[in-house]
Amino acid sequence: MRETDSISRLEYQLANLARTLEAINRRRKYPLERAHYLLLLHLRKGALSVGELAAKLALDNSTVTRQLNAMEKRGLIIKRPNPADGRSALIERTQEGCQLAEAMHDQRTQRIERMLENWTQEDIETCSKLTARLTDALNRSMDEPG
Repeated sequence: MRETDSISRLEYQLANLARTLEAINRRRKYPLERAHYLLLLHLRKGALSVGELAAKLALDNSTVTRQLNAMEKRGLIIKRPNPADGRSALIERTQEGCQLAEAMHDQRTQRIERMLENWTQEDIETCSKLTARLTDALNRSMDEPG
């Protein structure tokens, strides 16, 4: 395992980023819980099964099912029978779910725009690409021990 100054600095920055994001999420007044927001974003393009949502979020089916049950009670999603598999359901956003997710998306993107107002468009694009790459690497590493 390589231990370089760059890796050490990156580890510190990631730990600090996680702490900062947790603090921001506690202070912000968003219309949705983060878990519900992410599920609704994944449903933007259409209905998905519990298993598909679980795979996209790297969660187990039971966790997603609990979240979806809470969302259904709140009127954010509806469950429809899956025509391809009668034992499962397809999950869709309700109008309320769409509106709240879009409002939260707008609120978050406006905050990010203000936060990065002194960044160049190139820096924003680079950060977006590297963050996506990092997220992919983190997702791939989830099943690794340690």
